Amino acid sequence: MRTPPIWAWAACAATLQLVALAGDAQTPSFEAAPDAELLGKLEALPANTWMKLPPPKILGDLAWLSPRADERHRGPFGRSYCGHAFWAPERKRALYCGGGHNVRPINDVWEYDLAANAWICLHGADPGFAPTEEWFRAHAMLRDGAFATKCGAPVRMTHQWDQAAYDPVRKRLVFIESMPRGLHYGTKLETPGNAAEKGLGLDHETFLKKLGPDGIYAYEFDPAQRAWTRAEYVVNWKGPGNTTGGRQESGILEYLPDRKTLFFLGAGKSLLRDAEKGTWTPVDGGPRTYGMNGVYDPDAKKVIAIAGRKTLTYALGQEQKGWTTAIEEGPAEGNDASATMFYDPLAKKVVLYSLSAKPNLWLYDTARNEWTDPKPAGEAPAANGERIVYHDPARNVLVYYNSKDVWVYRCTRAAQ
Repeated sequence: MRTPPIWAWAACAATLQLVALAGDAQTPSFEAAPDAELLGKLEALPANTWMKLPPPKILGDLAWLSPRADERHRGPFGRSYCGHAFWAPERKRALYCGGGHNVRPINDVWEYDLAANAWICLHGADPGFAPTEEWFRAHAMLRDGAFATKCGAPVRMTHQWDQAAYDPVRKRLVFIESMPRGLHYGTKLETPGNAAEKGLGLDHETFLKKLGPDGIYAYEFDPAQRAWTRAEYVVNWKGPGNTTGGRQESGILEYLPDRKTLFFLGAGKSLLRDAEKGTWTPVDGGPRTYGMNGVYDPDAKKVIAIAGRKTLTYALGQEQKGWTTAIEEGPAEGNDASATMFYDPLAKKVVLYSLSAKPNLWLYDTARNEWTDPKPAGEAPAANGERIVYHDPARNVLVYYNSKDVWVYRCTRAAQ
């Protein structure tokens, strides 16, 4: 796939810079000094304990926000079906993006730095999508066969579901766009004279030739460059839910550190990405269950998933092929709208935070095939649908943000 010419990126960067200078009196800061006092408290945090942090600092590109926008003093809003932030090991920070359900379908990207207790907006949102000729003319382009804004971002960011992951080899956040060809219920790209082709000034035949294959695309964000860099064709699947335009909802995307590649489950099928060729190859079937959530256990070499309350496992490269029901009725639902899952490499446990359960926090031991309630000490956060959660292996804590305040949870302490 072709990359855009350097002038396109330069023009995009210049535009963002002018907007920033016009909206904010000073150049935005994308770095924050570590908080020594906070790091000391994190170091001393006992095992199986929650701790609330002071209010976070808000930095980065804020010029796209109105002067009175809440994000300027409390950070990004968590969005439905987007409860997951993604750990970038070389940055020792977590990245967040995704669109809310019928509200806030925007393509901003944020980063949380626990050491500095700071939310940093790396990429401000493009103007909100509208299914009109004028909007496509002003804000859209076709790149890599898929629609993007003129800065390369998805035009109308949909939910993460569980279809995003960080690739530490390529140093990219990878986001599976659920509806790349549909764009919007009112925009049908196969219809002659549609708003998109008219906005781009193309006749219908030329427009269709420029479009890539119908199906699923993975958009990539480079946090070092603070830019959406490319879209990669994945597969043509008609997933559950609304299937217009090859829409795929509610899949699982996981980075496999032992294989240094990505695993994708969706529409009852599983794929592995060929890191050298940049292509996705079918490896197996899978449960066609709406609303699944998953995580990879690199010690067991299994993907652990929850469908409803059912715990499923998938062993990669082992004699056991396919998906196995490990536990028929677990203690909490794992729906991607209300739950997030992580692997704690020190505790060697899968950590589940689910809004649908009381208590909200559960631990799964893959080897023993059992869920346990750890009954943590400390001040636990109140369950909130606008939460953002991730696991920070550098500081050995789970980080929970409720769109205002931040808590951390330590499962176990490292041996002294």
